[in-house]
Amino acid sequence: MAGGRLFQFVYSLCQWICYFFYLNVMWIACTLLGGVVLGIFPSTAALFSVARKTAVGEDNIPLFRTFWKSFREEFWKVNGLGLSISLFGLLWYFNLNFFRAFDGAVFFTFNVVMTITGIIFVMMLFYIFPVYVHYNLTSLQCIKYSIALSFLNISNVLLMLITAVSAYYFFITFPGFIPLFGVSFFIQLNMWMSYQSFKKIDRKTLTVQGKPA
Repeated sequence: MAGGRLFQFVYSLCQWICYFFYLNVMWIACTLLGGVVLGIFPSTAALFSVARKTAVGEDNIPLFRTFWKSFREEFWKVNGLGLSISLFGLLWYFNLNFFRAFDGAVFFTFNVVMTITGIIFVMMLFYIFPVYVHYNLTSLQCIKYSIALSFLNISNVLLMLITAVSAYYFFITFPGFIPLFGVSFFIQLNMWMSYQSFKKIDRKTLTVQGKPA
């Protein structure tokens, strides 16, 4: 009995290792296929698409077909979203450093506003891709919904932040694991935590809709 449980554990562990490794390789390959700049966002969205299916409990997922289908179909749309977010991030960074170079109450106020904007921006980043692959929304709707979700689930955002920081230090300490499952492991965790938020919001929505007028 103990031997059977051990075998099942080892078998399951090997399956997960292969799962993360295979997805990581596809993410790297498709990112390079798109010339990095145009490949990183479709590859990330495709990886989140697979991670979503795993998070909702689907079995026997055709990994390559699911990944490649999402990569091709969402290529231009998700690039528009990703490049827009990147441009906003660069403008925010430039303005933050610009206002920090001056003194005075007005510039201090601008610094505070930019800092708060940066915090909201980071919170939104944790949800933007999970929202993109889970809901059928426009790019602007994805951004709005991601911001709303982050405020409705502050504790989950903090957990995501802790996970991201922990993963960062782990892979910095052991960089050899990065090409094996650095990206896929983090994305799967992020998608799973986001899916818990989605279920929580859906339950609240159903409860409100079910109440008599």
